[in-house]
Amino acid sequence: MMPPFLFGAARKIWPYVPLSIRRSQFAARLKAKALGPAAEVEHDTSAAAPAPAPAPAPAPAPGPRVVSNLEEVDEMLRMLDKAATISDDELRRGFTQFHMQFPLELPADPDSPEYRASQMKLYEWLHGKPYAVSNEVSAFDVQSAASRPFPFFTESPQTVGNHIISIGHLIRTLNLPPKSSILEFGPGWGNTTLWLARMGYDVTAVDIEQNFVDLIRERARRKSLELNALQGDFSMIHSFDRQFDAVLFFECFHHCSDHQALIAGLDRVIAPRGKAIFAAEPITDDFPIPWGLRLDGESLWAIRKNGWLELGFKETYFRGLMARHGWELTKSVCPETPWGVIFTATRSAEQAS
Repeated sequence: MMPPFLFGAARKIWPYVPLSIRRSQFAARLKAKALGPAAEVEHDTSAAAPAPAPAPAPAPAPGPRVVSNLEEVDEMLRMLDKAATISDDELRRGFTQFHMQFPLELPADPDSPEYRASQMKLYEWLHGKPYAVSNEVSAFDVQSAASRPFPFFTESPQTVGNHIISIGHLIRTLNLPPKSSILEFGPGWGNTTLWLARMGYDVTAVDIEQNFVDLIRERARRKSLELNALQGDFSMIHSFDRQFDAVLFFECFHHCSDHQALIAGLDRVIAPRGKAIFAAEPITDDFPIPWGLRLDGESLWAIRKNGWLELGFKETYFRGLMARHGWELTKSVCPETPWGVIFTATRSAEQAS
């Protein structure tokens, strides 16, 4: 602290000290010692205002819930039941709200009986009883569905639009000459089946669900279309006594409980220059295991509530499986629809020669 007789003098001369000196750290310390806490704080309007405190970072948006037991799965299914009473779009949004972690401790060989058994055991735990092809059922009124089948009854512009785009992409990718013969597995509501038949193709459709077979026949009758709809499962590939220009799987291959045997049977039913089409199937680079049950919300709903088999495939595994049976794959993607990925299988050069 300055002696008292200098205190008044310091206060008088301080405003005349050059601003550059008054702003220095040394001058600030000298001023504090000289003038003491009672000194008047200088107000400098040219000095920059103190920076405001940074706003707190927004909390990250919560991701899908990870469920780990059947009680939690059933809780989410009750949520989906409520969503379905609102709209099909709301139900599909509900599918994205939860999933289950994949069990990664699996047998090393994805072609082994032990690997398959691990997936069937997981299915049985989720559904409550062992898998059988008879679980793949869908109850509906055939006459009503013939007038307003999926996707139209969803009343969702998004779902209807995506479905129509995906079928258009499929037909364009299929690229078959007129009058070609097509064997379609798992046609379901028959939209693809009917469009191909209207183009004049010779279509044979095989579905596990008799209701779908009856529906396709009724829809074809109303349009005066010629096609062959049969009730049966994927194993019928081993019993056909003719060959086709193309074999088609559109959102159905992932329901096959023995996909290795199905792939092994392709060669006997496809004509020498023919092809197999796998459209809108869950064959992706990011699937965490070679093949097995999908555990996203929609798949858990389908397995737990409906008993359907919902498999997924890692693309590298699927390509390797096809190559072992003499097939080469090309991939075509239509980004305008979530069902726009198509794999086309043609015979490898060795098989074709």
